[in-house]
Amino acid sequence: MVSSARTGSNQSFDCVVIGAGVVGASVAQRLARSGVRVAVLDQAPEIGGGCSYANGALLAPGHVSPLATPALLREAPVQMLRRPPAVRLDPDLTLVGWMSKLLASAAPRRASIAQARMRDLAIQSTELHRALADCGLNPTMRKTGAIDVYLRSPRMNNKKLLSYKELQDFEPTLAPVEGGTHDTEEWTLESRSFVKSMLGDAARHGAEMMFGTPVKELLTRGSRVVGVRTPTGTILSENVVLAAGLHSAALAAQVGVRLPLRGGRGYVVDLAARPGSDPTLPVRIKEHRILVTPLEDRVRVCGSIEFGKEYRPVDPRRGNALVKVASSVLPSLRDRPIVDRWAGERPCTSDGVPLIGVAQGVRNLAIATGHGMWGLILAPITANLIADHLVAHSPTRAGAEWLRPDRFTRQVDKGSGSRESAKELA
Repeated sequence: MVSSARTGSNQSFDCVVIGAGVVGASVAQRLARSGVRVAVLDQAPEIGGGCSYANGALLAPGHVSPLATPALLREAPVQMLRRPPAVRLDPDLTLVGWMSKLLASAAPRRASIAQARMRDLAIQSTELHRALADCGLNPTMRKTGAIDVYLRSPRMNNKKLLSYKELQDFEPTLAPVEGGTHDTEEWTLESRSFVKSMLGDAARHGAEMMFGTPVKELLTRGSRVVGVRTPTGTILSENVVLAAGLHSAALAAQVGVRLPLRGGRGYVVDLAARPGSDPTLPVRIKEHRILVTPLEDRVRVCGSIEFGKEYRPVDPRRGNALVKVASSVLPSLRDRPIVDRWAGERPCTSDGVPLIGVAQGVRNLAIATGHGMWGLILAPITANLIADHLVAHSPTRAGAEWLRPDRFTRQVDKGSGSRESAKELA
């Protein structure tokens, strides 16, 4: 059990981690195991209050990519017109500039390099997940493999499709489809169990958990962050890690670091398990970008990415539409009770690549956010990269410069203090 501590004046730590989701929990665990005195602060009242509440529950390193690639852009108009739409843009003028930069990031050469780098990170991170499982710290991780199914014949020049009958050998509950593929190197992992395990291990190594504790302000002295202010007091710290999803942007702006984050809303509907008739492995319905993942006590249906005004009211019809499509492909899902439903704002950057590292000009502020749909799979490697900075005092791991979190920040004088930088960006 992870305990909660109350904040108050005059507390002091080596590091404050803001955010207790999959990324923040992984960072806290890695730092605590390295002997760092860590405090973890989260505004939610308990574990899993943000985007880590639910996700696709699948580690699929071969599918990790930047948010925008030439192929995805070609497909986007079709995906927006599909029913239900896999991609949706709600009217929001503030989205125009961000979206134009995202589209520019999909230039072929740039996107190709970013995709190769992100796949490499995902492969490394999956190995770290497996190492955690070997130590008993990833209790729900299971190697299952997964299948991709196509309802119509796709354009695939370099991959042979399996027939429907061949796919049925992997997934007997599958309705007739045009064809598909099978990948053995994929693992299921339920996100809340992962967060609980990481925070529990961090607590056993001395970390303090402070839920229901929003951070109002980063406290600075010159060009250093020296702590945080919460509604109930001040916490001093040698280092601060921002891993608070979309909320990271407002805090980073206080010290002149610009994080162009927007929420990419995704939907999750959990259906009641029916032993004997549940799918045996995860199924991706490619045309609709819908993932069905069987878990121990439920079957998860998730999909869609929507951009617009964050935290607008959730339309339950969106999740219901995903279940309708999933049930047409996997008929055993029909008429099952819904045990949970959720929609979350996944933090996405305007170049589709995470923000990981220490911001120039604010030496002791580390940032770990902007993972989009890939927070769960990339959490362990993100924790290692942050620990490289804060514990090993390595300026950057080879090849990780492309992840630097201040790449969007305009600074008149990189050596100037945080207040000067903040003025320039205002």
